[in-house]
Formats: sequence, structure tokens, C-alpha cells
Amino acid sequence: MLGKLLNSPVAKKMIMALTGLIWYGFLVGHLLGNLLLLKDDGGKTFDAYAAFLVNHPLIIPAELFLVFTFFTHVYMAIRLSIENRRARPIGYQVTQASGSRNFASSSMAYTGTFTLVFIIFHLMTFKYGERVDGSLYRLVEATFQQTGYTVWYVVAMAILGFHLFHAFQSAFQTLSLRSSKVRNIGLSLCVIIASGFALLPISIYLGIR
Repeated sequence: MLGKLLNSPVAKKMIMALTGLIWYGFLVGHLLGNLLLLKDDGGKTFDAYAAFLVNHPLIIPAELFLVFTFFTHVYMAIRLSIENRRARPIGYQVTQASGSRNFASSSMAYTGTFTLVFIIFHLMTFKYGERVDGSLYRLVEATFQQTGYTVWYVVAMAILGFHLFHAFQSAFQTLSLRSSKVRNIGLSLCVIIASGFALLPISIYLGIR
């Protein structure tokens, strides 16, 4: 009974919505922490923040939870995409009154795939990258002083913004909370998150603190 329920399209959309919102919350918290990079103290505050996270007793459970929700989200997206292609071209998307789709909704598979690739490279660069003199701040600073990586990061944030814009609306539509207010909140959040993360490499590259 439970297995049949979880395999229903509605359950898949609900799971996808909830896991997506969890990651939305993570991005907001991650951005707030990363803004410490802009503090003009040679990276002391940011490195202290990074050390606090690494040594926190709940960091491993939290990371495992994020990994679980992330891959659950990806898995549900793939399952729904396959099922929708077999049935009809209506998936985890916001359907407009005219029946048309905007760019953000029609490109979710592509922006989602790009975001997955970005996360892999991001983790390889910063989480598992070799720190400069033991400092994560100096690693970030050295990385964002490279023109190629800075451009790649800013472009990635723009694409992430498109994904987040539609994802927020879709999640709340699935939860039966669709309205113009939700749309405006989603638009504001995706702009804040995408531009906030893009601000970091630009500021470091230009030497602005």
C-alpha cells in the first residue's frame, strides 16, 4: 500500500517539492555564511566560520541529509520526466493560464543538469580542494582571482537563478499554494540568491571589500 502511494505521480511531485524547498533553505543559509568572505579582515572571520562548521558534531548528519534529499530530488525529477514523456508533456511545471510555458519552466531539465555539474565541480574545488596555508579563505580568494573560474561561477549562478525561479513556484503549486504573492516571493528569492553568490567572485576578483 505504502509502495503504491509513493509511486504515484502526486507523491513524486510532493517529494520533489519538499526536497527542493529543503535545498532552497540550505542555499539561503549557505549564502549568509559565505558573505563573511566580504569582511575586510584577511579572512579570519570566514576561516573561523568554516572551522566551526567542520568541527560541529552535527555536520556529518547534516551533510548526509543534504546528499539524501538532493539525490532524491534528482531521482524524482528523472522518474517524472520519463513518465511524462510516456504519457503527456505535463510535468513538474507551472502551467500558465494561456497554456504556454516560460523559459524557466521549459528549461528545467537543462538548468537542473547544469546545476548538478556545477555542484560537483564546486565541491571538488572548495570542499575537497587543497587549502592555501590551511586557509579556506585563501583557497577561495586564489580561485576567484582566476578570470575563467570567476566567469564560469557567475554564469552558473545566472543559470541557477532560472532553475530556482521556476522550482519555487512549482513546489508551492504542488503544495496547492500557488498565487501571485508566491511568484513574487520566488522571484525575489532567486534574484537575491543568484546575485548574492555571484557578488562573491566578482568582489574578490575586483578586490572590492
